[in-house]
Amino acid sequence: MAAIFPPIKWGTREVNWTWVPETADELASTYRPLFAEMLGTLAFVFVAGSIMIVESEGAGLGLLGMALATAITYAIIVSALYPVSGGHINPAVTVAHVAARRMPPSIAILYVVAQFAGAILGALLLGLIFRDVVADAARTATLSFGDAYHGTWSAIFTGGFLEAILTFVLVLAYFGTLVDRRGNRSLGGFGVGLVLMVSMLFAFPLTGAALNVARVFGTATVANHWSDFGMYWLGLVGAVVAGLVYEHILASREDEA
Repeated sequence: MAAIFPPIKWGTREVNWTWVPETADELASTYRPLFAEMLGTLAFVFVAGSIMIVESEGAGLGLLGMALATAITYAIIVSALYPVSGGHINPAVTVAHVAARRMPPSIAILYVVAQFAGAILGALLLGLIFRDVVADAARTATLSFGDAYHGTWSAIFTGGFLEAILTFVLVLAYFGTLVDRRGNRSLGGFGVGLVLMVSMLFAFPLTGAALNVARVFGTATVANHWSDFGMYWLGLVGAVVAGLVYEHILASREDEA
């Protein structure tokens, strides 16, 4: 691939910030991970939304059952797609890669577009599959803040800050297990899945514990229900901080080289 702009010096590495595919093979190698990201996000939004819909119809899973099922789904998808695309399935992980200078912004933008597109398709699939179960499947699967973080702007912002903290932990777990050479990549997907499960156990009643703005965007777009949507973007702030912390403080010199 050809770099449009000269590489940027970062520590001991030079990072090309923008790439253009020059051959058909390079074009295929670029869009293969994008398709994987779209498919993975579609699957996650559909399964996670299905869990919420089934629970709303009295399945009796409870918060623990929902958290466990969602976390296992996330872990399996991340593990399965890691060899193809890195298994981001989350704009927060992609943004953190840019902050850590490990992905060109042009490719990151394509990743995020693919994730958002997959999220919308997943929400549309919810409506197709559950149209005879609930009146508005996407609305039922849409995440929003609980009563504790409503009423005042300070309360709503606190909810967004909580999302940022939890996203920071999720991304840090991803980098520590799946990016760092010292991590155990065979257990990386389940490591981030456990972070999601623990986050849901205490934060689902408060903010929905999205930790993934694409998931919220997909169902909100299909249902046209944008309650608290703006605050979920604060999760990306936590992701940027996690990427910078990993790159500047936690990454080994061998990994940086």
